[in-house]
Amino acid sequence: MLSFGDTFINTQKHEVLEHGTAEFPIACYYDDLNRKFNPWHWHEEFEIGIVRENPVMIRTPDSQRCLKKGDCFFINSGVLHAIQNIGAEGCIVDSLVFHGRLPGGDMDNIIWRKYILPVQLNLALSLVVFDNIENKRAVNLISSAWMECVRNDDGFEINVRFLLTKLFLLLLQENSGSIPKRTKKAAVSIERSKAMLEYIKTHFPEDITLQDIADSASVSKSECIRCFHTVLKTSPVTYLNKYRLQYAAGLLSTTSWKISYICDQCGFRDIGYFSKSFKKMYGCSPSAYRAAAEEKD
Repeated sequence: MLSFGDTFINTQKHEVLEHGTAEFPIACYYDDLNRKFNPWHWHEEFEIGIVRENPVMIRTPDSQRCLKKGDCFFINSGVLHAIQNIGAEGCIVDSLVFHGRLPGGDMDNIIWRKYILPVQLNLALSLVVFDNIENKRAVNLISSAWMECVRNDDGFEINVRFLLTKLFLLLLQENSGSIPKRTKKAAVSIERSKAMLEYIKTHFPEDITLQDIADSASVSKSECIRCFHTVLKTSPVTYLNKYRLQYAAGLLSTTSWKISYICDQCGFRDIGYFSKSFKKMYGCSPSAYRAAAEEKD
């Protein structure tokens, strides 16, 4: 059940890695964010996690939060998000990704209707961060659920379901105020951004332009730029270059391919420009990055 593999994303930025089984829809992951390529994506399942080492940044269209060692997080179903390390040091995150039917049962179940659905529909709960000092109840629930999955002892399924149900109850009890509503314009911007992220993910090795990215969502170049700044807090060109460099870093640390080949496969046609851009982002040359990854292994 414990997975050390990378997350696979399909062309709609939707995770296609199966989280657990149909009978027990949950899986736990151990991620070194200095090595793992983790672009913006979304999934139908809920996600909870624990920062084990060094700070991490979690971004959604509505917020960005920095978490320190020991902090926990909750990411709601269907929320576009990215989890990234801060700085050059490795950051370890343990996470659980699970479907709402695990704690809630079928959609006609009272647990689903009374406790799961209200959380799922609450925009204020798109991303919730639990401080290790001030939110010990939530942190203990998430940590305990993680350990139950890792240990895989007899009866762990019942314990995990109980812990997750308690977490949803806690979320509702501590967020009982009015539910914020997203404007129609904001919702449209997010959907358009998803379409453009899909295009970048599929075509980033190619020579693509701002017009190509805009056309993928049937919008003008100015609307494309506005959506990226509004939802992702960056420009389309900056995001594309960062995506290419992050993908290249993943290939450098996991393959023995020539750097010139990786350069071409990631959409760079000038190895000098690639090396300069890579050093600016990672603080070292591509060859030095690979050597450091091999030494760490």
